[in-house]
Amino acid sequence: MENASDNAFLLKCACCGEPFFTQGESDFYKSNGLIIPTRCKKCRDSHKRYRSKSSWNSTLDIATQQLYDEIIDNWSVDAKKENRTYFYNIQEVNIISEGKKSFVIARKGSGKTAIAQYLCEMKQDDVFAEKLSFKNFPFNILYSLENKREYTVPNQYISIWKYLIYSYICKKMILNENIDSDVRDKLTKIYGDTSIKSLNRLIERWTSKAFGAEILGVGFNYEHEKQGEELTWIDSIEILQQVILDYCDTSKYFIVFDELDEDYKDFQSEAEANNYMSMLTSLFKAVQDIRSIFDSEGKHILPIVFLRSDIYARLKDSDKNKWRESIIDLEWDSTQMQRMLAHRLCVAANIPETDFNIIWYKLFDKRMVKMGNRQSREMEIFEYIERSTEMRPRDFVQYVKECVTLAKERSEMPISPQTVKDADDIFSEYLKGETIDEIFAVIPEINEILGLLSTIRKQSFQFTTFELEYNELVKRGVVPKRDVKNVLLALFDSGVLGNQPTMRGQAIFKFSKKSPRFNFNETMIVHRGLYKALQIY
Repeated sequence: MENASDNAFLLKCACCGEPFFTQGESDFYKSNGLIIPTRCKKCRDSHKRYRSKSSWNSTLDIATQQLYDEIIDNWSVDAKKENRTYFYNIQEVNIISEGKKSFVIARKGSGKTAIAQYLCEMKQDDVFAEKLSFKNFPFNILYSLENKREYTVPNQYISIWKYLIYSYICKKMILNENIDSDVRDKLTKIYGDTSIKSLNRLIERWTSKAFGAEILGVGFNYEHEKQGEELTWIDSIEILQQVILDYCDTSKYFIVFDELDEDYKDFQSEAEANNYMSMLTSLFKAVQDIRSIFDSEGKHILPIVFLRSDIYARLKDSDKNKWRESIIDLEWDSTQMQRMLAHRLCVAANIPETDFNIIWYKLFDKRMVKMGNRQSREMEIFEYIERSTEMRPRDFVQYVKECVTLAKERSEMPISPQTVKDADDIFSEYLKGETIDEIFAVIPEINEILGLLSTIRKQSFQFTTFELEYNELVKRGVVPKRDVKNVLLALFDSGVLGNQPTMRGQAIFKFSKKSPRFNFNETMIVHRGLYKALQIY
């Protein structure tokens, strides 16, 4: 005899909102390795009929094929893989290139690397730039070079940062033909060996005693040479600083620090965490010191630091509030995002820049997306896409790519509301992957934590609900014991969770409000973009 529980519905249809999928069906799907459906049978059948319409069997014209192929093949969430023409020059870039700001703080995927790349590729005779990527940076060498003789914790790495910046400035001065040839010849004797490209070998060479002797031997007549002292890398800072002050012209020199989060992880000890934070704090202070020295002399020595906002929030220093006037908080709103997409679409279509609403509706249908219970609610396509993103350029680029990929398979132009809805399933998996990549370094068991949200299977819940499920995972040995509040804060920082205040229809996420605080006493909500990947309906 069939149990009553076998007829209990487990899911809600993503299209019509009606409950469906019994336990018996679930067992059948799992035993046969089938993908759990997101729509009820009625909507699945309707979807199949929709796909069979002639509009999806028609042949795309050549212009549409070319546009689709350009977006699919050449749009990338990795700025380093894209053509420079796709870069959207926001106002903040001009502020940085004019030397008005020194620090760019933003979430992962907000465009930090794209800006860093742009700065380093500027083609101007009076602009020299060097990008220091920290993907393969020898952090252990840096930690071993701390200078506690002159600086106390957390400032012990200021000297090495200054030394690195000054050394790269001197290397760039060699390329500047406006600088006296005799000075460039001397700098070439010191820095002209271009065969050494790895940063760890350069640092080892530059901080050796032999290199100090090379600086003394080229004939820069400064105090140390007269005294005949043995020159250490710390002593060399004074000479290099004076060389730049004396001989550098009015050109702009950018030293760009990017991907500083490469050593950010679930630190095994407090000492390890403190070293990393001290290293970053020292970099900020070194940049401030350098700007104060050279700005007053009319020299454009412009070190620029790009750092993730969650890491910046962990830095502690008595001078941190003073850094604010040198910081750009890189945040995007709907208008900026539309302008960015309009630019990209115009480049992809190889047409002059035009208004968002013109180019957008050349690609997407003007019909509204229907959703909710019995498809009673409607929403514009851009707004529908926006609510699944975390307001980052990377998210919009990926979502549009998914839409175009489906539309090409269906020979569909313009892209229909149904295709946009279908792309949401694929995009949700992408967003989950991005979330794991972002949090994994701090919480290696993030996959299990996201699985916990799938177990709760609710769009909103209370702190006690999460705490109960988390402690159960700890008890079973699935995850290590951590402070539950710290886990929730990490999920908030990465955009997975937000708060739902008592005011109906409101939602507060880290990326949508200026400096919001997570409230453990308020209802917690899962970001909509993750619903499909976490099987929350």
